Amino acid sequence: MRKLLTNNLGLKLLSIISAVMLWLIIVSINDPVIYQDFTGIRVTMLNEDAVTDKDKVYRIEDNSDIISIKVRAKRSELQKLSSEDFTATADMEKNIKFDNLVGIEVTCNSLNVRTTDITKSRENVVISIEDASSEQFNVGVNQSGTEGEGYKVGTAVPEQSLIQISGPASVIAEIARVEVDLNVTGFTTDQIKNCAIKILDSDNNQIDTTYLEYNGKTTGMNVHVTMFKKKKVRLRVDYTGTPGEGYSFKELTFKPETLEIAGTEEDIADLREINIPGEAVNIDGITEDTQINVDVTRYLPENIRLGNERDASIAVEVTLEKKQGKTVRIPVSDIELKNVPQGLEVDFDKLKEIEIIVMGTSAELAELDESEILAGLDLDGYSRAGTYKKVLDVELPEAYRLMQETQVEFKLIKRTSTGNKK
Repeated sequence: MRKLLTNNLGLKLLSIISAVMLWLIIVSINDPVIYQDFTGIRVTMLNEDAVTDKDKVYRIEDNSDIISIKVRAKRSELQKLSSEDFTATADMEKNIKFDNLVGIEVTCNSLNVRTTDITKSRENVVISIEDASSEQFNVGVNQSGTEGEGYKVGTAVPEQSLIQISGPASVIAEIARVEVDLNVTGFTTDQIKNCAIKILDSDNNQIDTTYLEYNGKTTGMNVHVTMFKKKKVRLRVDYTGTPGEGYSFKELTFKPETLEIAGTEEDIADLREINIPGEAVNIDGITEDTQINVDVTRYLPENIRLGNERDASIAVEVTLEKKQGKTVRIPVSDIELKNVPQGLEVDFDKLKEIEIIVMGTSAELAELDESEILAGLDLDGYSRAGTYKKVLDVELPEAYRLMQETQVEFKLIKRTSTGNKK
């Protein structure tokens, strides 16, 4: 028996090995190890407070939180899997690098797929970190459509007149206005309409709101619509105050120049204009062109409302003009001499005229009448002959001023003839 077992032992071992290899080949052919791609896997950001607790916000750049993976496993195992069976995370507390990269980790809910068998299309989520900002914005109503025959929208008032928006400072800075779209086609009675919120930039383009948060309504907002008669009236704006030194008021412009109001026929029948008093536009001390936003609703007559809430604020542009200088030459013979000491007279020697620089706006200087400029030299306190310098007394018409004082040199000499010599 022993001889039988040991006879041709090498040949028998070879047969066993061949059989095992053949079995492995058959198994491999029937259920081989292959690679399979899975796409559209969203990375979940973990521990975001590592950034947000520092009054910062982050944005994901270039959709880098969407990845694809290549998985190595047996065909039978891969056939059971879909993208939903994989979890991708990026820990902002543990895996942040260079302040803008967060490492990605991917796991599979199948124990037969190891992490080392997963190849990611990218290793990091790319982020940008910036200061957080929060601002309040008026909510306007963007009205469209045509009301029913004989009716106009008197007021369209959103349930929130202001909305607080928080997010990246660069995005908040782009926001020009917040509005809701209201289609009033066929409206003939008061009603409440639910409208979508839109965030717009200065070019009237909608802003991506992915990284914005709202305090209040986040989707639709109800608008209370009241049907009134409408009427357009003129808008008149006054101002108070005086610009800073060296500047003069030039003009005041504003938009809109007319205002659409709404009310009962009785209330609006005799109304022709809305007056914004000077207290609303105070230009005291300003030294550059200035825009002042005025809330029109504060100055509407009783029982009168705006036809559109977007007109609640008007931008008043105050334009200044920098005062200019004009050289005026005054003959010394025109200088009025006062309190000339007895027995002495004034001699200006070779000086024929003096120059003064008058300040004013271009329009004021164009209208300057030089004959109205009075120059004088008060010699009170002088009693001896000699050479002196003294600041000239100059009187200018109202609205003008001197750029600087003018000093004149003169001599007091013994009188050589009767009468004062100028």
